Amino acid sequence: MSAFETFLSAREIWEVPLAASIVAGALLGALGVYVVLRRTVFVSAALTQVSTLGLVLTLLVEEQVHIETEHATEQLAVAILFSVAGALVLGALRPRRLPAEATVGAAWVTASALVVLGVSQLVHAAHDLGGMVFGNAVAVPAGDLAVIVLVAGACTAVHLLFAKELAFASFDPETAQALGLKVKLWDAVLFLTIGLAIPVTARALGALPVFAFLTLPAAAALLLKVGFRPAFAVAAGLGILAAGGGYVLSWIWEIPTGATMVALAALFLVPGALLRRGGG
Repeated sequence: MSAFETFLSAREIWEVPLAASIVAGALLGALGVYVVLRRTVFVSAALTQVSTLGLVLTLLVEEQVHIETEHATEQLAVAILFSVAGALVLGALRPRRLPAEATVGAAWVTASALVVLGVSQLVHAAHDLGGMVFGNAVAVPAGDLAVIVLVAGACTAVHLLFAKELAFASFDPETAQALGLKVKLWDAVLFLTIGLAIPVTARALGALPVFAFLTLPAAAALLLKVGFRPAFAVAAGLGILAAGGGYVLSWIWEIPTGATMVALAALFLVPGALLRRGGG
């Protein structure tokens, strides 16, 4: 029996994780258009670390009170709380005295340091973080898939209903504010959706693939010069191909899932890069 036939015969094992990967890839790919165009890639990295910090703190508390069983719901809730709070602070911040990158960089490096310190204190649960960082989409429970679908639906609805406001506030804030649009509010809404998406997808894919999917599919779509509105659909499609294709390839070739997804997503940059190079 070939590797692909073996894969097909194990449908009951991979159908939920594959579905979760596909939905996550589509959601992150679409949100990534804003991340790339607003040059806030570092924000997504910072929020990923802040979300991971929330998970580490939850694991530390569980160990301190001698809870040995995994409480996935509580862990995810705290990770979402940290990520959303970080998004509301960083996303709506337009500092006057310091560049925005300085604030985001400080948040990223501080969260990273606290994650390292927290992990050093973990005794039994340190292994849980390996999947969060590098991706462990092989085994995703149905409950996690339901949460991802719910968050993806909510984020999609917000972006469809308020597409004009989000775009206007993002790319022409001075004019938008002059016309009475609450720019800080819409910045907060945008990064609220990103802050919600990161922890729920990181639990399924891992922090590394989440960061990659918030940048690579959108960058690949924009390199193709498809236009602003079509870029969301193209980026979502590329996210689906990278997440789904990466999952299947990792299963067949027996290689790490998250890293395979990221490598495949990176390959999608090639056509656009060649097109730009050929166009001078």
